[in-house]
Amino acid sequence: MNEDGTYPYRYRRISDDASSRPDRWTALEVGLRQIHMASSMHPIKLPSPEGVFPNTFLLRPPPIVLDTNRLRDTVLYGCRHERQTILVTAANAGVVRLYAAPHVIDEVAEHGLQWADAAGVPRSIFLRRWFTEYMPLIRVVPTEGLEQLLSPEEAARIASLSVADADDVPSARLALVLQAFFLSNDRAALRAVYGPDIDVDEHETWLEVLRAGGDAGELGQMLQFGLNVAGLMGQSAVSGLKRIEARFGWWALIPFALGFAIVVRRASPQTKERITSSARSLGTALLETAAAVLTTYRAARERFERRIPEQPTWESLAEVCPPEAVLARACLHTLARSPQGDRSARELAGDLPFLPVASGEAKVRAVLRTRDCFFEAWRGRWQVGEVAEILVPYLQRIERFPGQVRVP
Repeated sequence: MNEDGTYPYRYRRISDDASSRPDRWTALEVGLRQIHMASSMHPIKLPSPEGVFPNTFLLRPPPIVLDTNRLRDTVLYGCRHERQTILVTAANAGVVRLYAAPHVIDEVAEHGLQWADAAGVPRSIFLRRWFTEYMPLIRVVPTEGLEQLLSPEEAARIASLSVADADDVPSARLALVLQAFFLSNDRAALRAVYGPDIDVDEHETWLEVLRAGGDAGELGQMLQFGLNVAGLMGQSAVSGLKRIEARFGWWALIPFALGFAIVVRRASPQTKERITSSARSLGTALLETAAAVLTTYRAARERFERRIPEQPTWESLAEVCPPEAVLARACLHTLARSPQGDRSARELAGDLPFLPVASGEAKVRAVLRTRDCFFEAWRGRWQVGEVAEILVPYLQRIERFPGQVRVP
């Protein structure tokens, strides 16, 4: 595993010729590096003692499914280099979301200390990084029954994998139903998820893909935040005028209009020209910056999304799967990417894509209640997966005795 570089992310330039790139591109690149560096210093966002994962800021974070070997490699890398890895930084910043089948967590618990010994890493350091950085960010998803949600082609690839390496079947199945980026060393498992035509060697460049996903996430947050701020400012101005009109009548707005007209009328031509020129320059700069951010965001997002497995259309799934299975897979796909840590059946039903099967609130609630992959975080509030069982006592102790709980 290779994560060379001073920064947790190393932003890939759009053009290799730096001299041909406008200053705003260089500034954007430097800004992204600074954002990622700052993100790597942030405390890990812990789930609540009840097992509720925190919300994500403004985004729909793409899911990543981890297999045991790749997870082992990245934890040991963080231990040897004494810093957060890209995986932890991106997940903690909320720009990606980590999922794993239960057996992955069990294998780390069973073999983790042996891995640490073999890698020459002190056991205490391995345990501390595993418990305090990785486990709080991983959503553990029971995979029983997920085979019912697959298309015949997907099920055939999983059947072939079960012959080659049955241990990878739960993770591969989970990656398919979530349409998640699959982080695995195993070539047979990768082919089961991505199909026989996958370029496995190209998939090995997952660090660059993850950097692109991180860049897309941070840029998406910037764009959404800017739009929200502009919208709030506009709404505040309109609301203020409406409050004045409601309290004093529309005639109370006349002094504001007259005052503005007088200021404009009395301003000298030179002042008007300077104001117009400044406004034009500011508008041009803002538009150019927004265009740079948007272009970079799209490039990074597209690069990341090229590495997620293709999914059958909902129409084709409805032809070969029961309606309940189609709805369950749509609920998984949507809820796994929801910015909110948990959703109600009503909220989720309103967020689903258009489906060729019944998808009302009652149907969604029935799916959430009967499928183990969904966890009722609060009464009537659901999320995909749950906190690893071994971590729950520590979360409860942290709430009761903050600053006093020590990792074993």
